[in-house]
Amino acid sequence: MWPRNLFCLLLFAVLTMPLGAADFVRCMYGVNNPADLKTVKKAGFNCIQTYRHEPEILAALAQEAQKQGLQVVFYPNKVIGSSYEKAAQNWPILAWYLVDEPDVARWSRARVLQAYNAAKNAFPQHQTALVIGQGKTAIPFYDLPDILMVDWYPVPHLPLTSFGDQLALARRGMVAHGAAQNPLWGVVQAFNWKEYKQYRPDNDRIGRFPTEQELRFMSYHGIVNGVSGLFYFIFTVEGVPMPQAQPDWWQRLSAVSREIARFAPVLEKGTVVSTPAVLSLPYLAKTWKYRNRLYTVLLNTSAQQQPLPAEFLQKKYKSLYGHQKTPLMSPFQVLVLRSK
Repeated sequence: MWPRNLFCLLLFAVLTMPLGAADFVRCMYGVNNPADLKTVKKAGFNCIQTYRHEPEILAALAQEAQKQGLQVVFYPNKVIGSSYEKAAQNWPILAWYLVDEPDVARWSRARVLQAYNAAKNAFPQHQTALVIGQGKTAIPFYDLPDILMVDWYPVPHLPLTSFGDQLALARRGMVAHGAAQNPLWGVVQAFNWKEYKQYRPDNDRIGRFPTEQELRFMSYHGIVNGVSGLFYFIFTVEGVPMPQAQPDWWQRLSAVSREIARFAPVLEKGTVVSTPAVLSLPYLAKTWKYRNRLYTVLLNTSAQQQPLPAEFLQKKYKSLYGHQKTPLMSPFQVLVLRSK
C-alpha cells in the first residue's frame, strides 16, 4: 500500500493537471467569485470564463482555479502591461478571450487581428479564442483566433436543431479559410432570454430556461457536429449565482454537464468510425471506437416521436446514463449506446 502522503500528492497532481490538447472542454461562463469554483468543479466542469477585466480579480480566480484543477478563459486587455502580466504567464489559461461577438459588435478583421497580436505578443505560449454570434458572418473571422467559438441560443424562439446547424456553418467557414485543424467550441444556452434585451422592443418579452432534455440535445448536437468543447452561458441569474438563484435550473444543467464529463474519455481517446446503421433524417448519429467497444450518440432531430432504428433495438446495444432504450424515441431525444 502506498504511503498516505505520497497518495495525496499524486491525487493532487492529477486534480491540478492542466487540460491537454486532446481534453474535451466543459466550461462555465460568467463565474466571477473564487468561492464558486468548487461548486462548478463538482458539477462536472473543467473550466471557467469570466467577463471581469480587473487583474486583481482575475488573479484571485486563477489562484483558486489552480487549486481546483480548473482552467480559465479571461480577457487579456487589462492584464497586458499591468503588474500582473508576469504572474499571468503561469495562470491556468485555457485561452485568452479576444472579443465577444465581433460580428455583432461590428469589429473589423484588422481590429480583431490587433487584439490577437497583442495577446500573442504578451503570452506567446497561450491560446486565444473569440466567439461569433452565428456560424456565417459577413466578415470572415474564422482563421483569426487559435480557437473559434459559436454562441447560438434558440430556446424558445428558434428550432432547437439550429444550434448544431450554426456550428456546421462555422466549421465550413473554418475549412474555407484554412483553419480546418483549429478547435471549434459551442456555447450552449443556459439562461432565460427574458433577462436580456429583445431584438424587437415593441414585442412582448419571450423566454424561458431550457429543459434538461433541451440542454442535453444541444450538447450532443454540438458533439455530433464536431466540437471539441462545450461552454454554457451563463452561471448567474440576474447577477446571483444559479445554484442559489434557481436551484432547479442548476440541477438540470449539472445533470447534463456531469454526463458529458462521464462521456469525455470516449471523446478524448476514442476513434471516430462508421455508425453501424444506415440512417437518414430525422436521425443523426456519430460513433467512436473506445476500448474495443462502439459508442454511438443517436439523436432524434424531430419534434415528433420516431421509431428507434432496428439496428439499435438489438440487445447488444446498451443505453447509458440511465436513459431507457424503448421502441420509440421521444422528440429531440438523445441516446448514448454502447455495444456489449
